[in-house]
Amino acid sequence: MRVPGRHFRVCATLVSAVLLNGCGGGGSDSSGGSTTAQPAATPSRPIEQTNLQIASALYDGSVRVPADFSVDSVPSGHAAVATTHVKNTDVDLALDGAAAQFELCTDDWNQALGWSETSALNSSQYSNLVATNDDERYFEFGRMKSGSPQVYVQSRIYKCTYLDRAGANLRAAAGAAGQLNARPLTSMQLRRLSEYVWQFTTYNNYGHVVLKSAGSAVEHTLHIANLIRGGVSATCDRIDVIAWSHRVDSATGALSLDVRPLFSFGARESAGVAQLCD
Repeated sequence: MRVPGRHFRVCATLVSAVLLNGCGGGGSDSSGGSTTAQPAATPSRPIEQTNLQIASALYDGSVRVPADFSVDSVPSGHAAVATTHVKNTDVDLALDGAAAQFELCTDDWNQALGWSETSALNSSQYSNLVATNDDERYFEFGRMKSGSPQVYVQSRIYKCTYLDRAGANLRAAAGAAGQLNARPLTSMQLRRLSEYVWQFTTYNNYGHVVLKSAGSAVEHTLHIANLIRGGVSATCDRIDVIAWSHRVDSATGALSLDVRPLFSFGARESAGVAQLCD
């Protein structure tokens, strides 16, 4: 087992531009001539979708990621499937109120199996072990919960050779995000990680849509739209668009997560059709 913290950073670029533009007027330069304030540049919109297209996607909810977004395929033959990564609070219930919560990692198959079993025993409903799998990123233990419908649980534990999340805190919005140990550190490696861990966040639910996934070898950003019901008024919801960015230190593999608000607007749904609020 290895542990986290996070902070929320607000981009002040637009505020600074407004202040600079407000200082205009003809001032005197050193030669005695006058200068004219230039208008501040308008920040470029980082996504292609219009506000109405964003609102329509959120209210519809059927497509929540871009076409080239990497999402795990669901195993067939099961009425319901749940996928989870075993956390420190799953194997030690005394840690449930701990400040830091993170997914465990190990390179020992037996230890991973033990953590999966302990997590199942600590769960409100035990799930029987029925399958074992793994890839370069994690160990996976397939478990079946009884009841109706029967739920197939993919209980996963990261391999430390891929990702050590002990430096992360799942309870925090941003901050340290662990250590990416996979090599080489490429833009595709970072994108794959960012899109994978997104699946285990609240953003992977109705009311959230990934508008764009793009980045480089040192930073990858998911542009996400979030629907806040009644956020503007009783008849108008608020939609917030944020930049959810993972950064990696190219020398050490240390990861950090940054969340920046980009813009907001009002919208409503009427008879299944999205409308923008005035």
